[in-house]
Amino acid sequence: MAIVKGLRSINSVLDKQGDSDGSKARWVKLGDGESVKIRFLQELDPDSPDYNEKAGLGFIAAEHTNPKNYKSKALCTSDDQGRCFGCEQHRKDYKAGWKARSRLYINVLVDDGKEDPYVAILSQGTSGKSITPTLIEYAGEMGSISNLTWRLKRSGTGTSTEYVAISLGQDKEKFDASKYELFELEKVAVKELTFEEQEKFYMFGETEDSTESSEGSIKPIGGNSFNCLK
Repeated sequence: MAIVKGLRSINSVLDKQGDSDGSKARWVKLGDGESVKIRFLQELDPDSPDYNEKAGLGFIAAEHTNPKNYKSKALCTSDDQGRCFGCEQHRKDYKAGWKARSRLYINVLVDDGKEDPYVAILSQGTSGKSITPTLIEYAGEMGSISNLTWRLKRSGTGTSTEYVAISLGQDKEKFDASKYELFELEKVAVKELTFEEQEKFYMFGETEDSTESSEGSIKPIGGNSFNCLK
């Protein structure tokens, strides 16, 4: 499957690995040198003492991107459907840039000091330049990432971009996350297509139902392994 939930499964996938943008979603976007305070509204593991079943979990997704068009990004379907256009392109030329990449998607509450705190989707890679390794380690050691405030900072641009997350400690008053409406990550953060749709989408940015809403062509999925990440 292309989506992995739970710390054990996430760590397993990243150990094996080694080293889409939903139109109705709001995303965390920072420029070089910018920082914001964030509060994670979801956990990474259902065993966390602060796990909220209604809020669900953040997850790691395996996605292919057309190396010539970064907007053409969709979930790897090798496990789900037995075939995947991105995987086939990767096997044709391992240096072409079609290799599946894993990303973290999770709902956060953003306080940028400019407007009232708002819910947005945080998208991060899994390399050392992202905050993903820090979050996974912290969740494993402390059991929760949603019970405190963090500062997220970006440094650099392009391939030199790095993100850092620093714990600011727990709030003095109990935080009530129930009053915030979260984005349905599996519907707006990632895109799953049938194999028959994939070539047209990756090459031309179109699918058979491209005239419908973004949710019309996205299906919720789940699972715990990435075959094509190797």
